[in-house]
Amino acid sequence: MSKSNKKKSEQLGMNHATASNRLKKNIMFQMMQELGKDNCFQCGEKIEYVVDLSVEHKIPWLDSEDPIGLYFDLDNIAFSHLSCNSAANTGGYRGPKATHGSAAKYNRHACRCQICRDGHAKRKREQRNKLRYPNR
Repeated sequence: MSKSNKKKSEQLGMNHATASNRLKKNIMFQMMQELGKDNCFQCGEKIEYVVDLSVEHKIPWLDSEDPIGLYFDLDNIAFSHLSCNSAANTGGYRGPKATHGSAAKYNRHACRCQICRDGHAKRKREQRNKLRYPNR
């Protein structure tokens, strides 16, 4: 590490590159909010906190015919909740937006708001009752 970067890291309390990336993410998040572009590409809900923000590619660039073109194509960029982006990248559903309280929102989009938790609990009770009382 250069003398200059070491001094910056010491004063910032973290690696200078980490601090720089965090600052850029904060700036981007603030601009998204000001422009009204802070809804998640995957679930459609508002991205409330910068720690939840993830930049994703609408069409996966990895192993595509034109990885460089897709990677840098700004029309291929979207903003998502980190949990929604992670779910999509691990084979999660990438279709119509899920609504709160639905199985898709809880299971595929990992939403744990009270509405989704209540909906999940209700579905579990219904499934258990079907097993216990199949003729009802």
